[in-house]
Amino acid sequence: MNYTIPILYQKEIPNLPNRLGTIFDQAIDNWQRSAAHDAKIRVFFRADDIGVPSKKFTKLIQLFQKHHMPLCLAVVPAWLTARRTRELLSLTGSDDSQWCWHQHGRLHKNFEPSGKKQEFGPARSREEVGHHLELGQSRLQELLQDKFSPYFTPPWNRCSLDTAQILKSLNFNAISRFTGAQPDFTDTIAGIDVNVDLHTGKENSSERAADKLFDQLHTALGSGYCGIMIHHQLMNDHAFHLLDLLLTEVAQKNTCEPCLFQDFS
Repeated sequence: MNYTIPILYQKEIPNLPNRLGTIFDQAIDNWQRSAAHDAKIRVFFRADDIGVPSKKFTKLIQLFQKHHMPLCLAVVPAWLTARRTRELLSLTGSDDSQWCWHQHGRLHKNFEPSGKKQEFGPARSREEVGHHLELGQSRLQELLQDKFSPYFTPPWNRCSLDTAQILKSLNFNAISRFTGAQPDFTDTIAGIDVNVDLHTGKENSSERAADKLFDQLHTALGSGYCGIMIHHQLMNDHAFHLLDLLLTEVAQKNTCEPCLFQDFS
């Protein structure tokens, strides 16, 4: 896959520590005014496109270990080999409670002839979807064994209703897309959706990209539910600096409750 650094991170984000701190303080204040006194803001991080060891992946893991922060790792089954699995697990270490290794599609390949990209979209038959979901699940169960958790993140945050129904029959606990994604799976399988996108925005200026990111953070935190999507391949030093500051804020705020997918079940 080709990865291009987003425009937001092509230069230093002005006044970042103060701006981020203000957003957290204001959002937490809004939440405390609207919620029960002791209610926590549930925060989770989901890192997509996992499967190939790299310097950026190592840096990502080390950053989460530095802050003792949980991370949901969306693994592409076709990218994983026995050797790669050993390398990834050697980086994450023995504390399994910090990670949620789960399924991210199977091939991470687009099968839609037109429109938005989907691996498990309407262009594929129900039989083909089910076969490939099972192949991906079996691959991760074989390589990750008891570290594998039955949650599913579809590539590009999109998939069909057939996919959701089949995932339920395969004993997956929940699916994670971007908030507001369609079709609605409410009556089929639980959703643990992200609502903050750190790296894949399409804005045409760094200022607009920053405004959108901070608006998403403010809205999510103020709602009491904040799911943050990460693509480490799109990160540079500026992006890692922002993530470091973001993890610091979450770790230091007693009102925030860092979670894994398992904590929503």
